[in-house]
Amino acid sequence: MIVFVSGAGGRTGQSIVPALTAAGHTVRFLTRQTTYGGPLADLQGADPVVADLGSDTAIARVMKGVDAVYHIPPNMHPQEVAFGKRVVAAARDAGVTHVVYHSVLHPQVQALAHHWNKIFVEEALIESGLPYTILQPSSYMQNTAGDWKGISERGVHTLAFSTTARLSLVDLEDVAAVAARVIGHPEHYAAIYELAGPAMLSCEDKAAVLSDVLGRPVRAAQDSLEDFRGKAQAAGMPQHVIDTRAHMFAHYDAQGLSGNSNVLRWLLGRAPATYEQYARRELLPLVK
Repeated sequence: MIVFVSGAGGRTGQSIVPALTAAGHTVRFLTRQTTYGGPLADLQGADPVVADLGSDTAIARVMKGVDAVYHIPPNMHPQEVAFGKRVVAAARDAGVTHVVYHSVLHPQVQALAHHWNKIFVEEALIESGLPYTILQPSSYMQNTAGDWKGISERGVHTLAFSTTARLSLVDLEDVAAVAARVIGHPEHYAAIYELAGPAMLSCEDKAAVLSDVLGRPVRAAQDSLEDFRGKAQAAGMPQHVIDTRAHMFAHYDAQGLSGNSNVLRWLLGRAPATYEQYARRELLPLVK
């Protein structure tokens, strides 16, 4: 099929697009750049298309001739709902045969604004009349890479919530495998799939695994929300993203993020990857 993938420039898209091309699909992936030199640039079967999710005309143009759509919303964007509804409407008008929406685990939780926003896009998709599949992945194991400097240089894995708060983590490569498996297949139409990893892990749990895998001590540490805000502002993070992330960290501190891996195991036809398997595959090669 010809598959249009929005939001392909981030971490999610850089796993989803190769999985779709490996399954034999031709992918048009969305970029706002006039030229694209990112990791997908030389991928056979994947071509960038320039468009703005804020433009009805632009999205309608790139949808022409598309068989299926895989919509990845821009992370914590204030226009996320409007963008999602625009993609759904354009897909309906273009007569695509299947839309897969990359949502999130627990979109019902209003305290997590970037989760809550996705439920309105899910609603629009369900009511569109289009064949749809909604994937709801939990937090990625790959998010650990964002703290790689502290882990590798100081032996400290730092997060802005309790080191004992437990989250269900999923390997993004498993999510990508599911994406390739469901798209275009009628047996997955009208389905909503929670995609959670095999265990609930705290920062302390992850530090113990990292110590074993990397062969060096790694300990868990907690940044205060005040420290997080200060570092984020210094790094130029938009204020709405800082506020959203701070609320997310406070929620994780109080509630964690729970998920069940049964659906993911069924979809994969095997056990989901463990955090240790992820770390050995993606982090151990980074050790100098």
